[in-house]
Amino acid sequence: MHSWNMGYDTETNYNYLYFGQLNPHRIRFNFISQGLAFPKIDQNFNACELGFGNGLSIILHSAASIESWYGNDFNPSQVNYAKQLAKHGDVNANLSDDAFDEFLKRDDLPMFDYICLHGIWSWISPENQDVIVEFVKNKLKVGGILYISYNNKQVYSSIEPFRCIINSYIQNLGDPAKNNVQSIPDALAFVNKLVATKPGYTKHTPWALDRYTNNVIKQDQEYVGHEYANGYWLLQNFEQVAAKFEQAKLSYVCQAHLPDNLTDYFLSDEQKALYKQYVNTPLANEVLDFISENSFRSDIYVKGAVKLSTKQQLKELDDTYFICTRPIDGNDYQCKFRGRDHKIDLKRIEPIINIFKDNKCHSYKELRETLCSESNTKGKNAPVISEGELFSQVVYATACGMIFPATNPEFINEQMVERCIKLNKYILNGNQNESIMALASPVLGGGISIDDVDKVLMNLTLKLQDITPEVLAFAIKDILIDKNSNESEQAKIEEQAIIYATNFLNFKMPLYRTLMLV
Repeated sequence: MHSWNMGYDTETNYNYLYFGQLNPHRIRFNFISQGLAFPKIDQNFNACELGFGNGLSIILHSAASIESWYGNDFNPSQVNYAKQLAKHGDVNANLSDDAFDEFLKRDDLPMFDYICLHGIWSWISPENQDVIVEFVKNKLKVGGILYISYNNKQVYSSIEPFRCIINSYIQNLGDPAKNNVQSIPDALAFVNKLVATKPGYTKHTPWALDRYTNNVIKQDQEYVGHEYANGYWLLQNFEQVAAKFEQAKLSYVCQAHLPDNLTDYFLSDEQKALYKQYVNTPLANEVLDFISENSFRSDIYVKGAVKLSTKQQLKELDDTYFICTRPIDGNDYQCKFRGRDHKIDLKRIEPIINIFKDNKCHSYKELRETLCSESNTKGKNAPVISEGELFSQVVYATACGMIFPATNPEFINEQMVERCIKLNKYILNGNQNESIMALASPVLGGGISIDDVDKVLMNLTLKLQDITPEVLAFAIKDILIDKNSNESEQAKIEEQAIIYATNFLNFKMPLYRTLMLV
């Protein structure tokens, strides 16, 4: 084990994932919805991602925005991959493979408006955690923002005994010629043998076995190798993490995942009544995590919170742009609030959703002037709603993923668009050994998730003029059809392929063009 990795698995590469919750535009809207000031996102905005893995998030954010991005990950293989990806899009991200303590000592770094670290906190040594706290203390501006996500002790503690056995098996009985990911199948087989004997732990805590099944057995094995086979797997609750960052003069604001802040949608009436008794106490987050069984926290902190006046908050909202990323056709959409399925009430947000039917970006000011001013709505079909209702609808629609915060069009320049298109072309051509499920959008100031099917359809649509849904459906039916399916099932899938292809041509491809992906 090399000393510089301090217990973190550096022998295997991390998953190729994009984490949209790190996008500063999304974090900004969370702040404004809480009535708090957020640093101005412009060419003077400096951002830093610590422990960026394969770098997909930092590369997409660098490509699609005017901010300056810096990143550090102490795995040189991952940093090299990120640099190669950046090169294909002419993306100017400042990436390094320093150990965290070395990164802290550098004197060529700016003061940051925003520092983020996703997941890495749970996998590093206590010494490295202290280094990160020191880095945030020294390098985050007054008024700056911190995003940090980590495994929550309240839920993951029940998996800890399984994790100890997995890690111990790999370290003591595993094949030394295999890395952690390659060793996972043997380790899980060993755990299965133990579970088959009906040990006392699973007998007296049956829920622990369910969590092990859902969080380990059913997960991608590369993820399992990184998550559970590291030298460190530190479980902490909110109070412990908050105490660390109090040392850096930070105060907690809210969860980065907007739905996690909307308690009305995932608590029962009885739970709400209890929670409200503690909402303004240090116990609030612990109570909420316990009630909602929150396994993964994504906390936002600020160095010096400033409360916006009603007038200031309205101005910040007016300057916020949004775009709808789902077709508005009455589909039975669902989203998750703290892990619980929630059926999206499209009727509730119909007034604002109707405005987005033109497949364009709209500012909060446009929505307000269209829907909340009687002089503008007389003689039109648009309903009159109060400004309070508008705010509630926009927060709900954003939390449900029907609309996303977008970049102010004034800040989208030609170089930014060219970077994104060049990078996306490389991703769409599939030159990588792995499948990257996201593309860069200057409209979003970051990435948007896209699956392999849509990548195939996008490539065909770009190459062939006047392409029909039938041609697109034919192209993807072999991807969708299971080789073991019977004739009836195949016919049904072919019919679904036509519907999917039609929706792609009518909504998705126009949306992708609006997002300036191509």
